[in-house]
Order: sequence, then C-alpha cells, then structure tokens
Amino acid sequence: MVAISQSSVRRVVRRGGGGNNVLDNIPYISDLSSNDRLLLLFGAVLCGTVTFASFFLISGILTGGSTSSSGGFFADTTTDPRLSPELRKMGLSDQALLRRGGGKRIVVGPHKLDSEENAVALDIMHVLDCDGLQDEMEREWNTVLDAKRLAKEDSERWQKEEEQWNNNYNANGRRLQMELDSAEGAVEFDMIGREGDSNGDGRDFMMDEMMDDFMGAGGGDFGGGDYFDNNTQLTLTARHLFCLAAEGITLPKSTTEEDSDPSIHCDIDNFETRESLLNLWSSARAQVSEDIIKKTLGLVIEHKETLRGHGVHLWYPKYDEGSEGMLRVLNSAFEGSLTYNFDSEPAEEGVHDDLYRFWNIPSQLVGENKLFVDVGSALGFTAMLMAFEYPRTTVVSIEPASPSWLIQNINFRCNLSEEQRSYVHPILAGVGTKHHDDNDSMMKMVWKPSMTTSTRNWNIEKDFDFGKDIELTVHLRTLRAILAEATPEDLPLGTPISVLNLDCEGCEYNLIPSMHEASFKSIRLILGRTNWGFIPVSKKPSSERAENTHKRLCTHYNFAKRCKECCDFPTLPVRPRLQSATVEDTVEDETGFGEVEVGDETDNSSITSESTVADIAGSMCDGFDVWAEENHLHDVPDDYGWNEMSAYVKVDSR
Repeated sequence: MVAISQSSVRRVVRRGGGGNNVLDNIPYISDLSSNDRLLLLFGAVLCGTVTFASFFLISGILTGGSTSSSGGFFADTTTDPRLSPELRKMGLSDQALLRRGGGKRIVVGPHKLDSEENAVALDIMHVLDCDGLQDEMEREWNTVLDAKRLAKEDSERWQKEEEQWNNNYNANGRRLQMELDSAEGAVEFDMIGREGDSNGDGRDFMMDEMMDDFMGAGGGDFGGGDYFDNNTQLTLTARHLFCLAAEGITLPKSTTEEDSDPSIHCDIDNFETRESLLNLWSSARAQVSEDIIKKTLGLVIEHKETLRGHGVHLWYPKYDEGSEGMLRVLNSAFEGSLTYNFDSEPAEEGVHDDLYRFWNIPSQLVGENKLFVDVGSALGFTAMLMAFEYPRTTVVSIEPASPSWLIQNINFRCNLSEEQRSYVHPILAGVGTKHHDDNDSMMKMVWKPSMTTSTRNWNIEKDFDFGKDIELTVHLRTLRAILAEATPEDLPLGTPISVLNLDCEGCEYNLIPSMHEASFKSIRLILGRTNWGFIPVSKKPSSERAENTHKRLCTHYNFAKRCKECCDFPTLPVRPRLQSATVEDTVEDETGFGEVEVGDETDNSSITSESTVADIAGSMCDGFDVWAEENHLHDVPDDYGWNEMSAYVKVDSR
C-alpha cells in the first residue's frame, strides 16, 4: 500500500472554463461539486432578497409611524394625506392602501372628481354599503334571470298545449257536428255556443277554462302564474342611484339579446348630473340623519310619468297614493282626462269649476322676476311643472319632511336641466309662527311613504305603520327668514310673492296670521285649501287663530270658491278673478285690494260681477251652521293641542 500525504498532492487547474479560481480558493466551497455550488448560490440570492424586502418593510413602518416630516428612511413627502398612520403601518403602496381603506380616486369620462367630491363619493360607499348592495343586486339579478327562463319555458309549453288543443278541437268538432246534423227533430243547438262567445263555437269559453287552470294557484301543470308578476324586472332604488353616482356598483348585464340591460333613466353618466347628486348627498348629510337617508333611499324607485305632456321619470315610493293623486291633479283636464280639485275628487261641473290651476296661472304673475312660493311642496312635482310651463319663474319649494325634501331634490336633478334648476330653490323647513321674532322652534310630524303628500302633526295613532312610517322633528322658521335664504341675489330686492301655493296640511294656521298686513296684501294670488274640517278636535288650533287665517285667505277667489270655512264670512269682499293678460292694462279694484291687471282679450264684466264670499261660494254654504258646530269652528279656546309636542291623536276625535 502506498501512503499519500496532502502535501504531495498538486491541485490541477483545468483551462478553458473548467474551474473557477475564486471559488476554488474559498475553504470548503472548493470541495463542493458543481451542483452543490449552484444550490449554494441560489440560497444566497434568496437570503439576500428576503433581507432587502425586510429592510424596506421596516423602513416603511418607521416612516408611517413618525409624525415628523423627516422620519424614517426614504420618507415620501408626497404621500396621500387621506392615509392614516394606522394604514401606513401595513407597508403597502398608497394606491393599495386607498383600495383597502375603501378609498379611490374617481374618474367620470374625461373628468376627475375634486378632493371634496371624491370624499363625498367615499362617504356614499360607506354609508350605503355599496359593496353589500352589489352582492344583493347580483343575487336578485340571478333570481330575475331564473324567473325569465321559467316564464319562457311556460310560454313555450303553453303554445304547444294550445296547438294540441286546437287540433283535437277541430277533429272532435267535425265529428260532433255530423252527428247533430243527422239527428231528426234535433233542437237547434250551437255546439258549445255560449253568450258572450266571440267565435260562436265555444272556443272562447274553453280557452278561458284552460287559462283559469294555467293561472290558478300554483299554476296547475304549467308551473304557476307568479312569473307573470313583476319578478322579471330588477328593482333599482335611489340607493342604487347614489352608489352608481359614487362608482360604488356596476349594473349587471343581460345574458340574451332579447332582454334589455337593467338601467336607470337618470343620466348619471353625465358628469354634471353626477356632480349634482354628490352635492345633494353632502347637503343631505348635513341636514338629515343617516338612518332617515338610508331608509328613504331604500323605499324610492323610478316611475315613467308625464306632466302635462312633459315626459319625466319621477322618484317616489311604490304604492304612494299621495304622488299618484298629485299627478292626477297636475294632469287634470289634459288631453281629455278628468278635472280634479283634490287628489281623489273629480271636479263637479258647475260647482267647483272655473278655479285657478297650475297650468292656467295668469301670465302677468309668472316669468322672469316673478316669485312662486310652494309651501308643502312634497316631492317637487308642482315646482317641476312650473319650471316646464313658466320658464324663468323663481320657485321657492318649501318642504318640512326631510324624506320628501331629499326625494324632490333627486327629481329636480334627474329631470330638470341645469338652467331650469337655477330657478328652483328647495328648502328643508316647516313654516312656523312669528313669536317674539323667534325664528327657531320645532314640531313633531309623521311622514308616510304610502301618502307622501300628507306629512302633518295630527295623525291618528292607530294608523301609524311602525315598519315604514317615520316620525320627524321638524325645524320651524318664519316665511320671511326662509325667503331671505332661498331667493337668489339676482332677484330684485323686495320682490313680492306673485303666487303662493298652500298645500301644507294645516301650516296655514301658522303662516297666515303671522304675516304683516302689507306683506299679505302684496301676494297677487293664493292657491291651495284650508284643513280645519280634517284636523281632529284635540289637535285643532284656537278658533281665534282659525278666524284670522280664514278671514284673510277667503279674500282670494279659489278659497272662497272651494273652502267651506269661508262661509263664516258671507259678506267678505273677494279679490276679483284675474285673467291672463296679453296687453297689460289696469282696472281699479272695487273691493279695495288695489289694481288688477287685465288684457285686451279679457272680459272685464266678470271682474266685479262676484264680489263677496256668498256670491262666489253659492250652494257650498248650504248647511254651514251644522258643519261649523260639528267641527268646533267657534269653540276651541287655545293652541295647547296644536302646539303639543306629539304627532299623534290617540282617538279619532274628528
């Protein structure tokens, strides 16, 4: 055996790439094979990467936690100020932090929202839970698609059954007819003929029988008639509208070419419309509680309607009888429709006719530099009609109920142009009394989504729907203070009210007695009605307040014509009925209310022919004494019930 010592071994270096001098000189590494060296190099690179990433993560945490401008390594002086120190501790980029924190920069077409609008959009996403709404909408859309599919299958099955029935009917009918024709002395007999059968052969009757089976409970063998209901449409509420404006949701798409995509008519793709909705949200958040906003927006849906030929898409709650009634009034007598004085009261010919209505206001009272004040404006339908019919008329829309105020603002933004909206000024406030020049007081009222035109403080307690109705605390202000805030600067200082519309469920007993005599007489035309006969006894204002209110209002033609309370003053002079003027002229008013404008086409003989309540009211005053006694017109001593901080009456004491 030969002994070999380490000192006698000479290291051989292969030339031409066979070795690496640096690695060969490193202890231990020189003993490794090529594969082992490769693994070692990979591990070193991996360790370096982890160390480098850890360094920057720690640096980011230190930078985010520091409150000084120079804190931390690689401090970024241009970071987004919306990111809190807590978010920065996560060590993510600004964009990633914004997404994780619920924020993002919103771009609409070529426009990017400014910082305030962007913040409002983020607030919408948070308050309305737009992410949750997206999930709900997708589930509902899948349900809609299933309903459409089943409805289509039912329709196809029904067509096949109808074809089979027709084939069987034709064969059996011919055979039966031959037997009848061959029977001697047979009584004349129509095979299955029945009264009201359009074909005379019984087919209509048999078809009705089959349809009864088809549309009956459970739908018989055809799958049920429920799919012919409203289940094939995706219901989009005002909550969807605001989430769309905030870019918080995306509407689903239809899966077939036959069906249209879900959509909202309000043009939120228009940057100005979207911007105005964001501004509305900001205003609402400052004046309305979060709970009321969410509840209101969840109740309101879009309806395709018309206002005297003007196509509109109005937002109001489903099954809202108040809005439906108001639309009847505003479209009254248009293109052959019935004439209405109240929501559900068609005008009686010869009794309540010849009244002022919103579409025939004398032209000298509307237009540029004229002021129309709508007290109790509900969802804004009247203000919209004024904008359509009388351009450039300044409209002050006063509404005490915050849900209605919010909805009317949506209607304005989705249906009126920017120029039209510049003349309409919605104000959230109730009109109160003038008491020691106090402009701040309160009143309890109830808002009903089933009757949005009847927000009031005299509700029957047993009629309150705890699941839908909302009790409100309303801020009352004087009319003068409201007008000072609402009227634009370009309206001439001291412009009097041309037309005052009172449809405010009793607020006339606050407003009218508190007005200065000169201010009241400066109003050219007052529309609306009084509510004494509707208010329960325990909530009525004092008889003195009622007398002051009625005596003033009944000097205006419409009140003398339609309100029974005016019969308390049969000899009271009434302002002559104005006619629309073509060429302005003036005629001295014999009733002492100043000059009356008329035109060349006006029949001046009608101006003073009826000058007292008795003359104008006519038979409406029959039985007035009994009515006055039943409604306690003269025996309510004070305002305690009227000012009570409650919106309810326990017993219907009408």
